[in-house]
Amino acid sequence: MKLFQFLKKKLNELDNIPEEKPPKKITEKTTVENERKAETNTENIDRTNWTGENFEFLITEVDEIPNEEYDRIMTPNSFEWKKVIKDDWPFYVVGEDEFSFSSEIPGIQLTFNKEMKYEKAKKIADEIIENINSIGQKAKLITLEKNKVFRFE
Repeated sequence: MKLFQFLKKKLNELDNIPEEKPPKKITEKTTVENERKAETNTENIDRTNWTGENFEFLITEVDEIPNEEYDRIMTPNSFEWKKVIKDDWPFYVVGEDEFSFSSEIPGIQLTFNKEMKYEKAKKIADEIIENINSIGQKAKLITLEKNKVFRFE
């Protein structure tokens, strides 16, 4: 939800751009080039000591997933898990760890408890991507560093 608030604020800022200086049009090529640069810049980061307090994931290019399919598609295949409800929100418990997700404007945000190791969370996220792609979608996974994500507290 915090990511949605950030994006809403940024969209509001764009509404306040003076008429005489219209924003530069973003082309498909520019967007693809920027995504490639972002992927290249993050590939060399050492994440071996990261835990859930350092990152979250964003799954992009996903169409709506039917509610009755969420538990099957949005959970890992190689880990045992159970669904619990906390404060009216679903969490998925995997061993001693847990994760949840929410739909935001740019995609599905996956968050993890602060103790979960990056390697385990990435394996869970990769399996979720495989599940989404198995139903004919072409989902992509983006790693977000929490210290670089603007938050409203």
